[in-house]
Amino acid sequence: MRSLAWKRRIAQYYSPFIKTDLSRKIILIYHAIGYSPWAISEPTFRQQMAWLSQHCHIVTLNNLLNPHNEYNKTAVAISFDDGYACIHDIVAPILQDYRASATVYLNTGWISEDSIHKNSDANLGHYPNEAFLTWHEVKTLAKNGWEIGSHGVDHIDLTARAENIIQDELIHSKNMIETILKNPCKHFAYTWGRYHSLLQKKVKEAGYCSAVSGIHGTVTCKSDLCALPRINVALEYEMHDFIAMVKGHWDYLRYIQLLKRKSNRTQAYEVSN
Repeated sequence: MRSLAWKRRIAQYYSPFIKTDLSRKIILIYHAIGYSPWAISEPTFRQQMAWLSQHCHIVTLNNLLNPHNEYNKTAVAISFDDGYACIHDIVAPILQDYRASATVYLNTGWISEDSIHKNSDANLGHYPNEAFLTWHEVKTLAKNGWEIGSHGVDHIDLTARAENIIQDELIHSKNMIETILKNPCKHFAYTWGRYHSLLQKKVKEAGYCSAVSGIHGTVTCKSDLCALPRINVALEYEMHDFIAMVKGHWDYLRYIQLLKRKSNRTQAYEVSN
């Protein structure tokens, strides 16, 4: 809560310097909607989508990344990491009310081939008390316009893994999605948003068109397609926080996160030497 208070306070000083940008493009990060401990509530999510539908364009990730597409309002692509069953049961019907869809990045090793959902494991970094999608549900999402991306086979930090494990996670998850859905898997999401240059290189070699990070920010023509910024929507954010964030009043977070990332890289270099 203290962190949230500081975010709001800094935004008060930062927002007067914000210029209205009708070409603003952003990707929102969600994980779970419902009533598990870390999930955003269904009424809150519905309220957020209602506001977006009135004040922004909710677009697919492919359309957002198409440089030829121009919008007269902020364009917002919605993304979900991990692949929990609430996406099929709760999220998809809400988005359908607004004739919208989203992108879900799957941990393919946790998606069931039968009707029995696999339960999440908080010890592995999953959201607690969640169930994962089944492949039947994933197929339904894909048929309804959802983009299906990869989040790896398992929920592991690939920046801390050997090159052969990185390749296995990237290629096996991609191949599984493409084999089952009969469609190309173009997009990847880094676990916890963490990446380094080798991982970016392997993402490109595996044939992905984009990869999303956890760095706050807008998508521009200068954005690195293998390190796209996303804006995290947290459980504790109230509606006025959500609106301010979408409008860009919290974009200062990008500079803070990039400084932390640079500091962490420097520390890692010093330790290794």
